[in-house]
Amino acid sequence: MKRVREEEIFPRNPNKTYGLMELVKGSSTRVDRGPDDMVSSWPHLLIREAALFAGCFAAMLALAVFFPPPLEAPANPLRPPNPAKAPWYFLGLQELVAYDAFWGGLGIPGLVVVALMAIPYVDRHHSGIGRWFAKSRRTATTLWTMYVVVVIVLIIIGVYFRGPNWAWFWPGEMPKEVQ
Repeated sequence: MKRVREEEIFPRNPNKTYGLMELVKGSSTRVDRGPDDMVSSWPHLLIREAALFAGCFAAMLALAVFFPPPLEAPANPLRPPNPAKAPWYFLGLQELVAYDAFWGGLGIPGLVVVALMAIPYVDRHHSGIGRWFAKSRRTATTLWTMYVVVVIVLIIIGVYFRGPNWAWFWPGEMPKEVQ
């Protein structure tokens, strides 16, 4: 083992003055946490994220190649489709608008946006951040899960249960021209 001289590690510049600022026990300069609590983002996190990105990209590419999207006939302005459905990601909003124009189009989406903007000001404790389903973040996890479930249910209703004139149809009762 090569012995390193102190001057190689701490080169001295005669034009500068040096002072000891702090003594820290251990191998890390962090005072409140030891190195056992942390994992470096490089290479641990970035390699996993790159692998996940490659896997998702390959899956989406395979889906696009083997399952082409169901395209409809070119639009005819003389005979618009009934019902005219929004893209799937807006069907939840379209379903809300079907119940009440103000609350579905402005009230509830506005409240959701305000609630999302207020999260950093309301949720001030940092325990459990970065952990899936942490017990200390049960309320936040429950609220977010309820929001996602409601959005998914509204999208499913819009896709499979709405027929001509936005009337409710069970999947087996849907008129043939709509399916």
